[in-house]
Formats: sequence, structure tokens, C-alpha cells
Amino acid sequence: MRFALHRLVVELAGEAEPLRRGWSLIWAGWPPADNQQQPDLSLSLQLVESLPPLPSPEPYFRDGSGILSVYRGHERETAVLHYLDGAIVTVPLHAAPGPDRIEGVATEGALRNGRLEDITFTSLAPRLRRHGYYLLHAFAVVKEGQAILLVGPSGSGKTTTGLHLLEQGWQLLANDVVLLEERADGVYALPSPGAVSIRPGTLTLLPALAERLGIVRLPLPHPITISNQQLNGGQWGEAGRVTAVYFPHFSDSPQPLAPLPRAIHLAQLMAESIDRWDEAALPDHIAFLESLSRQVQAYQLPLTHGILPNLA
Repeated sequence: MRFALHRLVVELAGEAEPLRRGWSLIWAGWPPADNQQQPDLSLSLQLVESLPPLPSPEPYFRDGSGILSVYRGHERETAVLHYLDGAIVTVPLHAAPGPDRIEGVATEGALRNGRLEDITFTSLAPRLRRHGYYLLHAFAVVKEGQAILLVGPSGSGKTTTGLHLLEQGWQLLANDVVLLEERADGVYALPSPGAVSIRPGTLTLLPALAERLGIVRLPLPHPITISNQQLNGGQWGEAGRVTAVYFPHFSDSPQPLAPLPRAIHLAQLMAESIDRWDEAALPDHIAFLESLSRQVQAYQLPLTHGILPNLA
């Protein structure tokens, strides 16, 4: 499977049907690349019953959730990513002739609950950075050339708020992971592939969206996962210069928008963007986020359960 990801051709190689089905959902509606084109990045995964032994010595990085551990590969030329629920991926950190080749193995347990999307983009991220693309954990929308980002961890309310903005006439760029690129006049948010996990309460708040998705009985008994293509009707917005960043969080009572000092929102951007284990890329990555933080207005966005915010 090959896709045109802006200036790059990305190849996803995996013969197992669960892998291909998962990638088809994540990249649904995305333009395929000509199979005659040489890929710039290649991610190859094999489905296995159990993982091989982990490298030694101990990992030099563990994330706060305990899901991801990172080991040093051969002569520090690679990073070995270990996902607790069942995947090991080796990522080259330094340039080599030909396409960037990323290889790994995964169990079926690693393909559940959206983990394949995490594995895919975390594995691609170091090589994307070296091509000038940076990833941010955010819902991104655009209108009239101006993009806004809703930044925060899972459960912070960014997806519900972002879906509400779509119902108000904004266009989708990305649901969970957005590609950012610095251009001559600033940092832009780009259309990005991905899938959308929608919680039952979200569609209760957005009945028009439920109707558009063909869901007639609310509330849903469980979350649903759909492709970005289903959500946007196959029409992503055009890349837009980022003008505002909102950091949603839940509050017990309604509160106004609160502007954030640049140092605070820069730290929050770092928390939702930087892979600290990719040490060689840290200086450039921090400089990129500093450019973004100088460019935008940033706000703390308090959300009250059952009430949709007005960002018009």
C-alpha cells in the first residue's frame, strides 16, 4: 500500500489481513501513490503470535503511561520501540541511501483500540521530522485559510469540541494526529490521515452528526470508530496557517476562555508533540514549536459536561 503524503510517498507493507484492514481504515480516502514511484518512507510490519526477546540493556526511555519503552539499537543508529500491548519496531535515526526503511513485528493484541494508528505514526515520526514534518496530538480544523488546533491527551474533550466545530462550518484537517510544516510565512497545519473514535455521549450532544452518519438510536451502547473520510465526506480542508491553539479540559462549572502565557502553552505543546527519545531531533523540534508558539494565540478552554463550547 502506497500513499502520497504531501511531498512524500509512504509505503505500508504487511501481508496479514488485520494489518491491511487497519491501515485501510486509517488511510481511507487518502490519495494512493503510483506503485512505480520510489517510496520515501517504508513501514513494514509482520503479524506474529509472540514477540521476540527485547534488546539489552534496559530501555533508555519509558513513557508515563507505561505503553512505550525505547531501547538503543545498533551503535545508536536506530531506536527500538516496544509497545506493551504487543509490537516491536526498529526505526533508523540517521540518514541512509535510498528510502527510510522501518521494520517491526506486532501481535493481534496490538491492533485493537486504535493502537495500530499509534504504532504507525510513532514509528514514522522520526523520519517525518527529518523531512520537515512534525506531528502534534491535536484535532485540527480550518476555515478561510486559518487553522486552529485543539491540543490535549485522550479524554480531554478535544474530539467532541472538534466535531462541534465541523458542524459549525469548519473543515477537517486531522482528528488525533496533525502534520505541521514551517513555511516562509509561518507554521501550517496539513490534512492528515487517521481514524476517529467517538464516545457515546458525543453523538448525544451532536444529533445532526449522528443523523449524517446514519445513526438513528441514541445513546450508543459503546464507542464507534470511523475513518476521517466518513467524517468529512472525503473532503479534507486545505492546509492552513495556524492562528489559535486551544487546550480543552473539563471543569465542574462554566468558565470563560483563559489566555495562556507563551511559556505555559509552549510547555503544553512540547508535552503533546516531542518524542524525548529522539534525542538528535530535539533542538530542531523545540525550535519548531517555539516558532508555532510565537505565531498563535493560545487559550485554556474549560469544558462543562453536557455543554458545547462556542468558539465562533
